[in-house]
Amino acid sequence: MDVWKICEMGHVHWGNQGAAGFLFRHKAPDAEPSFLLQQRSTTVDYPSTWGIPGGAIRDGESPEAAAKREFQEEIGTLPPYRITDVKVQDCGGNWKFHMILADVDEEFLAFCGKETVATGWFTLSDMMSLHLHPGLQIWLHEQQPAS
Repeated sequence: MDVWKICEMGHVHWGNQGAAGFLFRHKAPDAEPSFLLQQRSTTVDYPSTWGIPGGAIRDGESPEAAAKREFQEEIGTLPPYRITDVKVQDCGGNWKFHMILADVDEEFLAFCGKETVATGWFTLSDMMSLHLHPGLQIWLHEQQPAS
């Protein structure tokens, strides 16, 4: 069962075992890569922000299995994909979000299911002008070249 958890830092998180989600990337020839994002509904934490489909890891579930289940609940059918990396974000209080980065061969049609207001494909520069979920904002900041 999914539950709210208060971590060691006093933050409130959805998912007693942590959470996971997919960040899908499409790399077209001679173009900047694009990433699939969802705009979160007003009924979830960080409402109306843009982020990645994801949610709580259930007991006995791997981060990838949780990300698959959540994607199907929030967006629809999963396309074929290749995992390229897994970034684990720790809130500092021993609660973790597993961001599974995966490449797809084409930008696929993503539907608005449960907890999703809108979907879209965005480049890194496009993301700079969006109201992002804090976890995605951290990831985006990490992608910027050091000056």
